[in-house]
Amino acid sequence: MARMSVLPLGAAQRALVGGSLRALGRLTDESALELHERTADQLFEVLGSLKGGVMKFGQVLSVYEAVLPPEISAVYRQRLARLQEAARPEAEAVVHGVLAEDLGADWRTMFVSFDDEPVAAASLAQVHRAVWRDGREVAVKVQYPEAHADLLGDRDSLVMVMGWFTRLVAPALDGRAMAEDLMDRLAEELDYAREAESQRAFRAGFAGSPEFRVPDVVWQQGRVLVSEWVGGTPLSAVIASGSQEERDRAGLLLTRLMFDAPVLCGRLHGDPHPGNFRLFDDGSLGVLDFGAVYRLTPGTESPLHKWMRIHLAETPDELLRTLRDVGFLRPGVRADAARLQELFAHSGLPAHSETFVFTPDHLRETVRRMTASMPVALSLAFPPDFVHAQRSLGVGIGVLCQLEAEVPFQAEALRRLTGEWGPPRPRPR
Repeated sequence: MARMSVLPLGAAQRALVGGSLRALGRLTDESALELHERTADQLFEVLGSLKGGVMKFGQVLSVYEAVLPPEISAVYRQRLARLQEAARPEAEAVVHGVLAEDLGADWRTMFVSFDDEPVAAASLAQVHRAVWRDGREVAVKVQYPEAHADLLGDRDSLVMVMGWFTRLVAPALDGRAMAEDLMDRLAEELDYAREAESQRAFRAGFAGSPEFRVPDVVWQQGRVLVSEWVGGTPLSAVIASGSQEERDRAGLLLTRLMFDAPVLCGRLHGDPHPGNFRLFDDGSLGVLDFGAVYRLTPGTESPLHKWMRIHLAETPDELLRTLRDVGFLRPGVRADAARLQELFAHSGLPAHSETFVFTPDHLRETVRRMTASMPVALSLAFPPDFVHAQRSLGVGIGVLCQLEAEVPFQAEALRRLTGEWGPPRPRPR
């Protein structure tokens, strides 16, 4: 809280400087950009020094930089995107202590070699590269010893701070609601046995697929998870400098992952930010980090399928029937069908065209319209499973917009909506 408290003070000071320059007629485009750069640098410095929920929230919010005004989005994109790949790692002795406690004092005998320098540090853990005793290259994920206390020790304060942070960087988003759901889901990420089970489910579901690479779980015990090493190009690098062909390929595979995983794995990847994916030269996509995974109830409809059915409704009456059928409108609740259709019109554009080009403008306009339509949206009651899936869907769409990928979104969704592998059926009328 003490570290976060410097942010509003710094922002206020820079706003005062900007206001003074504007009053004097000296606020040029260059000076305004410099003020934003200073704010972004301070955000990264503070968030990057924190672990647990605050830093994780910064990672998620980095995907939504597209909702910022276009003239400043690149400034925040560069700083916030760094939160997806890096954090301040723990000291070597601290990591060794966790390994000794959970794997035993002779933990080094489990490895041919172990690199004490982490290759990645995230909000709740850091990753070390090593060679397992059978010769396989592996990634060793080690949870921070105080992760549980850091994350859950002051939940209400973190929600408050993250709500303020969202208003500063992306005022159109409901930061408090996002933070509350995020904190609930983050608690599950501390359970590495659960994560290992989800990772195995994804690996089994996509076994034999030439399009996806899911690393095998080599060992899991306590706060340590050992997986096969996955190389490839981080998706953040594709976003920064990838060719359009690479962007489109990554966008296609991310879309397929969203709609295929519920059917093939019974789960939905709940943290699809760019740091969790790698694009390979053969066009396949490496999928990492299965801590935030939503488990679907067998025999029930996927939240993403519900999303498609809502957005494919062509008349106000059909939309009302669908909303009631999927649990968005409770029995007896009256709603303005025409205004509800307007509410979903823009966000449903990808479902109404053979191919769709995802852009920051699309995400920005979607958020603007959803915010403007909030009074009519209050008649909706989001089903629990959809609330949990909203983070995955929202972040996934945000990444597609960062990629600026052209994707046959409708065909990929309908292929799974009908349970078919073949050509998609015509859009229902």
